[in-house]
Amino acid sequence: MILFKNELYRFRETGELRRILWVSPNSDQIVSIRVDAHVNAPKWSSSKDWEPDENGKEKVIPEPDDAYLRLNEASEISAPNIVRRDKAWKSIKGIVCQEPEIYRAKPRGEMQRRAAKLAKVSNDTIRNYTFEYWQRGMTKHALRPDWPNCGNRGERKKAGEKKRGRPRNNPSIVGINVDEDIQKIFEVAINNKYNKNKKMGLKGAYNEMMKKWFSEFVTVEDDGEIILDPEGNYPTYEVFHYWYKTGRNERSEAIARKGKKYYERNLRALVGNSTSEAIGPGFRYQIDATIADVYLVSSANGRDIIGRPVVYVVIDVWSRMIVGIYVGLENASWLAAKMALLNVGMDKVEFCKKHGISITADQWPAVGYSDYLLADKGEGISQFSEQVGELGIKVENAPAYRPDWKGIVERMFGVLPAKFSYALPGYIEVDYKERGGRDYRLDATLTLDDFTELMIMAVLDHNSHIIKGYPLTGDLIKNGVPAIPNELWAWGIKNRMGKLRTYPERVLRFGLMHTDDATLTGSGIEFRGRTYKSNAKLASGEQSSARRNSKKVRVAYDPICLGEILLHEEHSRRRFEVCPLRSDDPIEIGLSLQELLEQQKRARETTAGRKHKVLENRLNFEVKMEATIESAKARKAALEPDNRSKAERTGNIRVNKAVERDQRRKGDVYSFSPKVDAVDVDTDANSSAETEQTRQASFKMPTVISIRSRQQ
Repeated sequence: MILFKNELYRFRETGELRRILWVSPNSDQIVSIRVDAHVNAPKWSSSKDWEPDENGKEKVIPEPDDAYLRLNEASEISAPNIVRRDKAWKSIKGIVCQEPEIYRAKPRGEMQRRAAKLAKVSNDTIRNYTFEYWQRGMTKHALRPDWPNCGNRGERKKAGEKKRGRPRNNPSIVGINVDEDIQKIFEVAINNKYNKNKKMGLKGAYNEMMKKWFSEFVTVEDDGEIILDPEGNYPTYEVFHYWYKTGRNERSEAIARKGKKYYERNLRALVGNSTSEAIGPGFRYQIDATIADVYLVSSANGRDIIGRPVVYVVIDVWSRMIVGIYVGLENASWLAAKMALLNVGMDKVEFCKKHGISITADQWPAVGYSDYLLADKGEGISQFSEQVGELGIKVENAPAYRPDWKGIVERMFGVLPAKFSYALPGYIEVDYKERGGRDYRLDATLTLDDFTELMIMAVLDHNSHIIKGYPLTGDLIKNGVPAIPNELWAWGIKNRMGKLRTYPERVLRFGLMHTDDATLTGSGIEFRGRTYKSNAKLASGEQSSARRNSKKVRVAYDPICLGEILLHEEHSRRRFEVCPLRSDDPIEIGLSLQELLEQQKRARETTAGRKHKVLENRLNFEVKMEATIESAKARKAALEPDNRSKAERTGNIRVNKAVERDQRRKGDVYSFSPKVDAVDVDTDANSSAETEQTRQASFKMPTVISIRSRQQ
């Protein structure tokens, strides 16, 4: 049996899992370590202990699934993990390579002590790093920390001085931790209020708890009012709900409160060099972004500094021509990348004309899309890669921490600004933010339009200058083509690639729009908290049906302006209906996605700031409501017993209602005639008084029998 270093084997008799760390040159000695034990050391053994016995029965068997091996799973490695991994590797890489001495206890101890001293960590830390390295596959990635396994997920944490959980929207209010005493209050409120009263919801149980344990009833002049404890000194409903969900058996309680049928119906579970990578112009583009080292001012008010712009550059790998740019204030994201890709397909003569620059087509001939687009993970690995693919572009992604994979476009961020930075006011120099250094923000002079114009001129200059170090091939030299992007492009299009793909602007914009799920309801298309009109769904009757059963629909939208969305047909993304926002407010129509999210965030913060008072008002309403009900009950109890039968009590409801209505009307009558002042004549006064007395004496309250006889 041939044994291999770093392979995992299981011993038949003991069940131990061991990884081979070292095999002697003549294969008579083997060093291994247990991977299924937390603390152990390398073990020396004879190869006979691993070989089959006299009867040919194998003592060890290879383990096919190495669950302890750590590989380079870049998508799962966070920045803190990388820092910890690299720190650990730096501290032990000098000793783990000293085989086989590192596997002997005494030399290993000396090596670890020296390494600990150099790394300024404890001996135990170096020892743990070493054992992790051996047990998990003897690679650098074996030193990734086990932070995802920390924290006892699923278990309740002990209450300490520091507030647990997510911070509140209002940072000035910290809140309280739920200790054992508050947990007992929760239990009492849930058991006595929620479980025993099927009509009461969890919110009602919370309100009852607040009235009893976290508020004070204050009486002022025969009137009472509830005063809540100061905000932050009582648990919020969200905390109460969290502890209810984590500590209760929702299935049992739902069946107890609503019945098994309700649970089953509503709550049950539902089952070379970069140039060699391209064969000609338009084969492969690279895209990347940077924040320009210059501060700009507002075009509306030249005294207002608006910060530093974002610059996106799209460059053709084969010819080195810059084929598209974007200069704006959007953060480096798909939104800004989309604007740069739109620019790739634009007529550059018209684009430059919009910015006051006159050029001919041969000065910037790049119009059309490539077969491949190399992007950062930020722009490329997302749902939008599929959308770019609809334009016939295959998106490639450079690995994390490898800007050299996009070396051509990365270099442009040093080349382009160098063309004008020496004369640019507001440009950041190397002494920025140093003590005593000049604050270049105060020198800001250019607007965004000014800077965009400069960037266009820099691109035109780049496209017409000689590229140093460009690898000219034999056919380029033979045909006398210099290493100038414009001329390389023109020759390559004619002799290698032919005409590139182009699209109308409408098709481009649709193909590069974001897509997401929206909800069809009885009111229309609900998306991002706003409602859009769909004539097609209204005409087909689907919108009416959605009042009972809403459903998800796929829409496309432009994050720059959410005044309309595009509703996709179910079986074709290219066919769509334009759905305008149900609002006539031009401000609401013109909101961008970022502005809408910020607006909604402010609304949530405002609501959070009012929760305390709203809850206090609600509790007071409930107290006064209960007092009114109790007063009515007491008034009814004070009446003499009613010995009438059920039929007698319910048979005259309409008549009783008529009598009550007539009495109410007398009190609700309002006369617009002016009141007549009393006449100062004794006889008239006496006469009027006698008449009134006579009228009152003769008036008798009508009985039920008399009213019914008149009605007949």
